[in-house]
Amino acid sequence: MKAAVFHGAHEIRVEEYPYPKLPDDGVIIKVNSSGICGSDLHVYSRGGRGGGDGMIMGHEFSGDIVEIGKDVTDVKVGDRVVAIGGVGCGECYWCQQGQYIKCSKLSFLGYGIKGAFAEYTAIPNFKIGMYAEKLPDSVSYEEGATAEPLSVALYAVNQVQPKPDDICVVTGLGIIGICVIQILRSRGVKTIIASGRRTKRLEIAKQSGAEVVVDAAKEDIVPVVEKVAGSRKADVVFEVAGVPELFHKALQMVHRGGVVDLVGLYMEQVTWSPSVIVGNDITLIGCGLRWDLPGAVELLASGKVDTKPMITHEFSLDQTKEAFETQLTSQDAIKVIVKP
Repeated sequence: MKAAVFHGAHEIRVEEYPYPKLPDDGVIIKVNSSGICGSDLHVYSRGGRGGGDGMIMGHEFSGDIVEIGKDVTDVKVGDRVVAIGGVGCGECYWCQQGQYIKCSKLSFLGYGIKGAFAEYTAIPNFKIGMYAEKLPDSVSYEEGATAEPLSVALYAVNQVQPKPDDICVVTGLGIIGICVIQILRSRGVKTIIASGRRTKRLEIAKQSGAEVVVDAAKEDIVPVVEKVAGSRKADVVFEVAGVPELFHKALQMVHRGGVVDLVGLYMEQVTWSPSVIVGNDITLIGCGLRWDLPGAVELLASGKVDTKPMITHEFSLDQTKEAFETQLTSQDAIKVIVKP
């Protein structure tokens, strides 16, 4: 089969690669659409984090089941699915409890397990539930490839359970940040303040339900929140950009007793004093490695979330390097899809 193989920073080559081995507890999926995640982009541009020579990235994907392991009973060949594969050590406390996602030695799709920038990928520990779901005919493969980032946004919102009259701030307007806005709006949250830097993303954030949209390249979001919320400040800040400066601003924008949910990946060290958290009774939450793919697919199928406007570019597998460069450099790129 063909696969886009990582060979170091800014170096991806499409090569012939061995067909994946079928796990007893897993499936093999013919990949239809695979999205480029921000974490993939960090590996591509900098190397590291599981991106060793010969690795196949890609964990935001959809496709068709072509082979089924002997221990898998809840799907059939030909089913359209989305999935996230992961493998723990099999020996620790969490693996013994069936919660491999908490294993300190976890490997998952695209990072330790060969990923979905390939014609076929093998998914171990496959079971319809939190980490796998069938795609209804009403949801396209391309939309299916957005289910994984949507599930991250869904988990972030579910962590907080905001009320309709809460003032919510979203910093960072990639696909996850925009999905957070749409989920908040679907749950009746009226006051959503969002900030980002790219014109197209700002436009879609406004269309998605943000009451106030701040161009961070021109304006500081902190005084905007102060103007909108007054002395009340924000109830919840979703920091989706993974930018140290925005972490500090999140702590400034949230009121005493409020919540800051860190959703973005931080690639740089953040220097801060925990006294800010303690003195202001702020709840600081990390949102990572939790997915609700069935919930994400339901949001897509119901129309409560529409990711189609966020799918800005599509490339063939042979164009994977061009796809990564587009995601990295294009001002209009939100979600770039590779179609093997």
